[in-house]
Amino acid sequence: MSSTTVIGTLSVFDHRSQDWDIFYSRLVQFLKLNSGIKAEQKCALLLTHLADDTYRLVSNLVHPRVLEETTFEQLITVFDGHFKPKRCVFADRAKFYEAKRAAGESVEEWAARIRGLAVHCVFGSSLEKLITDKFVLGLNAGPEKDRLFEQDATTLTFTKALEIAQQTACARQVRQQQIQVKEEHVYRVDATTRAGACASGRAGCAAAATAQHRCTVCGLKSHSAVQCKYKKYKCRSCGVVGHLSKVCKNKARLHNIATESESSSGGNGQHDCVECELYNLRLSN
Repeated sequence: MSSTTVIGTLSVFDHRSQDWDIFYSRLVQFLKLNSGIKAEQKCALLLTHLADDTYRLVSNLVHPRVLEETTFEQLITVFDGHFKPKRCVFADRAKFYEAKRAAGESVEEWAARIRGLAVHCVFGSSLEKLITDKFVLGLNAGPEKDRLFEQDATTLTFTKALEIAQQTACARQVRQQQIQVKEEHVYRVDATTRAGACASGRAGCAAAATAQHRCTVCGLKSHSAVQCKYKKYKCRSCGVVGHLSKVCKNKARLHNIATESESSSGGNGQHDCVECELYNLRLSN
């Protein structure tokens, strides 16, 4: 058969990373598409689509026979006997009964996983009923499970249960989107109000920044009070160390300190009774 008449492609089988059942199913379909392949060519087709390690393994499995002289049917028997695992039905059923819908798993993915878990369980005529029960009972608490619990268990089929779950999930997503849209508030601000708010906001921020970054020792804005070189100076107004008089909050100037004797005698400072000297202290406004 010429290469131009080949329909489809067949990947290389590597037993370390691939499933023999899946590869064999694809091989059968490939042979159906290319019916012109002769019986004696099927063995060569299979061997040329094996990875190096798989080819070496199969050669050891058919020993003492020569691999190239083995028929296609004999090779399939060797592959089935070695690569098909000996399954335990009860172990497969345990996986089926213990399965639960995972978080974030859609109802379609959950239904497909249920079908896959039931493949090797040998349920026979009870398959449809058991996968329906597992699909419903394996759902997490929510609107999908509540809706399915309202159905008649004697007439509910797997296809109908999947349809109901899909409709309920779709309706729930729509409600969630509507709630999110309602929670978004829209405010309308005209240009005049927006400009005034921006201006007042900038002025307030500037004033706050000025008050926040101004040194409390000398009043300058280029440094903080910890870095100020005047932090050990004594205030000339209140006498407290730690700030200058220009930023003093207790600033008070003494004005017109004089005795009554000075006022009465013209300021010569003499008085008959020193103990009775009275001083007049006045503060400037």
